[in-house]
Amino acid sequence: MESHTLELYPERGQVHIALFRNITNAPELRQRLIAQDTTLACALVEANVIMNVFHILLAVNRAVHDEQNNQIKSHNVHSEIVVDLSSTPNITQSFRRFGLSAETKDLLVIKIGGDASEVEKEIRENIKGELVPLSQLEDLRDIKKIKKYYQVGNEENSNAILQLVASAMALKGHV
Repeated sequence: MESHTLELYPERGQVHIALFRNITNAPELRQRLIAQDTTLACALVEANVIMNVFHILLAVNRAVHDEQNNQIKSHNVHSEIVVDLSSTPNITQSFRRFGLSAETKDLLVIKIGGDASEVEKEIRENIKGELVPLSQLEDLRDIKKIKKYYQVGNEENSNAILQLVASAMALKGHV
């Protein structure tokens, strides 16, 4: 698990990001999210549609910004992270593309605030799978799917793809 401080919102606390492989309780987690179980206060993101940690932090920054300005479009700041990963304003589509599904095997868990050791303990209690270093994210990403979701076109360079993804996320709602 890695922890990061948002430069624009240090008072919000650290952002904790964990990558789990081979999770076995995705259907249960999905049902808990649908039921808005407050004991599962984190964002659960399909790992294969994320380029890297920077990609995640872009969505987290926007979600916290929306929270600070009372502009959240979803239930809470953690679900807003999933919404803000998308390049479209369609909330349902955002959850389908980026959120946890019943078939999810590789999962990113993102939690804002809290002590790192407490957060890791809480996450490990809820997610049944193998906690692995975030460096493995690069091996999991599905470039074809990412390019489709962000309408990247024929670009092959991963740095250029990330720039296009960031631009699409930033322009959401403004075009």
